[in-house]
Amino acid sequence: MWIRPDLTASHDRVWQQLASPGTWLTGAERVAVARELRAADDCPLCRERKASLSPAAVRGRHATVCDDMPTARVELIHKLVTDPGRITRSWVTELLASGLQDAEYVEIAGLVSAVMVVDTFHAALGLPLRPLPDPEPGEPTRQRPRTAASGGAYVPTVAPDALADDYTDLYDTRFFVPNVHRAFSLVPDATRVANHLMASHYFPYEHVPRYTDADHDHAIDKMQMELLASRVSMHNDCFY
Repeated sequence: MWIRPDLTASHDRVWQQLASPGTWLTGAERVAVARELRAADDCPLCRERKASLSPAAVRGRHATVCDDMPTARVELIHKLVTDPGRITRSWVTELLASGLQDAEYVEIAGLVSAVMVVDTFHAALGLPLRPLPDPEPGEPTRQRPRTAASGGAYVPTVAPDALADDYTDLYDTRFFVPNVHRAFSLVPDATRVANHLMASHYFPYEHVPRYTDADHDHAIDKMQMELLASRVSMHNDCFY
């Protein structure tokens, strides 16, 4: 089966960074996030909550494959995988109040979304999932963008006019920067990986409102791409 090289390159980047120490998590903790997200669909508590009109009313313990993982981290991963359309500000606030750091939240959310892109791509093509990598040694950098600020989102983000230091590359500020592009900016490396995945699987964020069929050589046209994107978003309970 032939797969475009840019797709393979973006998946390789996800796997390389998955094993490496991140901004707030070690390599071992990052690989554990991937292991946990792959098991979340089999969690009885998540299935019961997904079927409930009020998931917060369903109490219990998650079935986890990482027994030493903090409870708040398990809750975050399972919710992102099984019921992302009903994430609320109050739920995020409760997680942060339990001891989860806001940048830790963002790093995990970025990891979950990136690994799920790779996993669902493989599943859609009938390919086996990539084996998880062995974690690399080292400590997280603990570097927080100094210009990140509260802008109405659930966590602080970096505004398009606040790029600085070593994260001036996050957005192309010649064009409109949508909020979804800013979502992981509290952890710049998570934004960079998302940018790479977005560009290879679709188009760069800034090009989406303007692209035409003359701008690409993909096997399907713009209308077909948007139909697929809409159906996938609906299936994933995307609140956009």
